Amino acid sequence: MSEKIDRSQIKSLIKRATDLDAAYKKLIDSESEQIMSVRKAAQALYDDRLKTVLESMDTEHLAKGKQGIRVSLFTDAGIKNIWQLSRMSYAQIEAIKGVGAQTAQKVTETVKQIVENTKENLRVRINADNPVKADTDLVKALYIMIYSKPLREKAKGIYEANHKPLMAEIELSKKASSAISWLFASKSKKASASQNAQLLAQRLSGEFGSTEIFVEYNGLLDAPESVFMADFIMNSAAYYSALEQVGQGLNVAQSNEDMGLPAQLVREIEAHPLDLQYLKATLRSYQTFGVKYIVHQKRTLLGDEMGLGKTVQAIAAMAALKAEGVTHFMVVCPASVLINWCREIEKHSTLMVTKVHGGDEEALLHWRKNGDVAVTTYESISRFTMPEKFRIGMIIADEAHYVKNPSTQRTKALVTLLNQTENVLFMSGTPLENRVDEMCFLCKCLQPEVAQELERVKYISTAEQFRQELAPVYLRRTREDVLTELPDLIEKEQWCVMSDKETAEYRKSVLSGNFMAIRQVSWQMDDMRDSCKAQRLLEICDMAKAEGRKVIVFSFFRETLTKVQSLLSDRCMEVITGAVSPQRRQEIVDEFTAAQPGAVLISQVQAGGTGINVQTASVIIFCEPQIKPSIENQAISRAYRMGQVRDVMVHRLLCDETIDERMLEILRNKQIEFDNFADESVVGEEGLQAESASSESWITKMVREEQERLSAQQN
Repeated sequence: MSEKIDRSQIKSLIKRATDLDAAYKKLIDSESEQIMSVRKAAQALYDDRLKTVLESMDTEHLAKGKQGIRVSLFTDAGIKNIWQLSRMSYAQIEAIKGVGAQTAQKVTETVKQIVENTKENLRVRINADNPVKADTDLVKALYIMIYSKPLREKAKGIYEANHKPLMAEIELSKKASSAISWLFASKSKKASASQNAQLLAQRLSGEFGSTEIFVEYNGLLDAPESVFMADFIMNSAAYYSALEQVGQGLNVAQSNEDMGLPAQLVREIEAHPLDLQYLKATLRSYQTFGVKYIVHQKRTLLGDEMGLGKTVQAIAAMAALKAEGVTHFMVVCPASVLINWCREIEKHSTLMVTKVHGGDEEALLHWRKNGDVAVTTYESISRFTMPEKFRIGMIIADEAHYVKNPSTQRTKALVTLLNQTENVLFMSGTPLENRVDEMCFLCKCLQPEVAQELERVKYISTAEQFRQELAPVYLRRTREDVLTELPDLIEKEQWCVMSDKETAEYRKSVLSGNFMAIRQVSWQMDDMRDSCKAQRLLEICDMAKAEGRKVIVFSFFRETLTKVQSLLSDRCMEVITGAVSPQRRQEIVDEFTAAQPGAVLISQVQAGGTGINVQTASVIIFCEPQIKPSIENQAISRAYRMGQVRDVMVHRLLCDETIDERMLEILRNKQIEFDNFADESVVGEEGLQAESASSESWITKMVREEQERLSAQQN
């Protein structure tokens, strides 16, 4: 800039620099204001839901306490529900015609108790299907808070790099903008002022002077409802996590002590420090506790129910250990989820991933040299050898029930590897409390001293006592324990009436005695227009599309899936079967996630029931009953898990007066047996297995009974 300075230009530069400096500071300081906005919106949503529930309770609820309250006095006064009463003072209630002081006291106390009980049991979630203003206000507040965080961090870096020199440049440039100061300034001061004005101009032409960050931030503030609600539907787990981070969870989950852990152990674990600088994900509070448990206890079994994020807890544990200086981690998993593990580690952390499949010694050597995470399979670990003195920082064994048998090759290979590490995490979504011998063996692999005590008490303790003994090594939470915001799971039996053609085909199958053919009732028809199940499936898929939902169709039989694919044509993805590689399965799921509402994912129940997460689907169809409750439960958990924001509809296609009825009855009984066992005794399953072994195969018996039933009908 020349000595003849355009003072109006300098004034403009100073104003712009001052305004930008203040704008950066305001953005940096916006977090506290955003937290308050989230808390206020969360409370408003909670109050809205509480009001809705109390409004649904008519004044007849006053009579349930059997205190002799005359409800008609309130209905005659135009008071219709508990919400109205809860807003009234004692004096207002007493002023109602016919209500005396004693009645007013009873009503006040009763209403207070009803409100307290309602609050205790109230489950509040953000409604994505039919949002009201309270829902959208909270989602928008969370949207701004979540996505402004990286902008704040960027703004902080720019501000800290520029603020001090900027203030000096502004101060010195002011002399060049004032005619009087300029008139009496020495030559050297004029030169200095001109130089600083030039520096100020240069600074404003660089990163500091860019308004892109503010345009982006204002875009968040002005985002339309369609944008932030769509983002919530796709990333709801991040929203609920953010809500917990600001201390405003909508529901109160069980405490860690309520989950069967000793109070002293809980306090030790909660006090354990975590450094998660290598983790990208935001953890829920129960997940943070899980990570602390894993790291603090060193050798553990995480048995959280499917859908609670065991994988991200394992990744966070590795990240925390890396921050402590641990360098090498190994994940051992079934081949079907190998790709999924690699993707999840890359998505949720900054840890490097090395895939070691088969006898790939080169990949193994690369991992040993470079560190971070080797992801391999149970089949692979028996094919490679590790130097005896090489230490692994942590081994994670996913689906740990794969190594329940100590005599198998993969179990022996894993046990050998465990000798080379201090930290071990076994993971299994299958509840293992009921399989005493399996649990004792897995526990022996982790903490032999605990296993020794288990062996001593396993046949004489109750389930609660057994879990207390397991506390140092085993942590399990269910969805009901911790995911209080999950939407409803609605299960419907869709009973279909067979045509004469279908009945004739079914009779042939039953007479053949082929159980697999019998199970395919209605799907045996060559023309799907003659299949009552196919037509009902089509109707459900059409309804789902109209409601903006996506669908997963499960069947045990490939032939059935092929017919479903032909029936649905271009609205469905490629069929997932056991023959589809894990990598391709994930690609199909990605395509389904990106597809428009109405899309249908078709999968063999064994192949798609584990290892994939499809929260974008909210309708599930089973083409036939499965032989075990766990098979259906695993499949449902693909969609009904953390991140799901819509009520999940489960439809079971069933044919009246067929083997479907008997299988459904058996499934219910098996689930009841399992539930009762888990509540009552830790040795119940052995009794159930012994009873099963001594009786006729239930499948053979069921087929014979069905043959006899049809024969009796003909006679």
